[in-house]
Amino acid sequence: ITHDLGVVDEAADDDGVMYAGELVEQAPVHTFFARPLHPYAHGLMSCAPTVDNRSQFRLTTISGSVPAPSRLPKGCTFRPRCPRAFERCGQVPPMLETETDHFVRCWLYI
Repeated sequence: ITHDLGVVDEAADDDGVMYAGELVEQAPVHTFFARPLHPYAHGLMSCAPTVDNRSQFRLTTISGSVPAPSRLPKGCTFRPRCPRAFERCGQVPPMLETETDHFVRCWLYI
């Protein structure tokens, strides 16, 4: 378990992205880095330092805070922080295979 995407890229074959204790995306590493799907995965990718953004004084952050385990929101747990949330996100999304071995738990892909 890590937030260091460089370690994931170098040491793993498959990537599982978790948010608030729930698996929200799973894919082979090369697929995940080429096509992250879940809005939280997009947020993680934009927060990671790269050769292009190392000169920036501040990195991008994901707005809001991770909910306490005892106060998880109904539906998608990322909904309160998600820039793409819509009404259906108030329901729990199923895990969906969007392409071979690439799974995402998000209403945007259903």
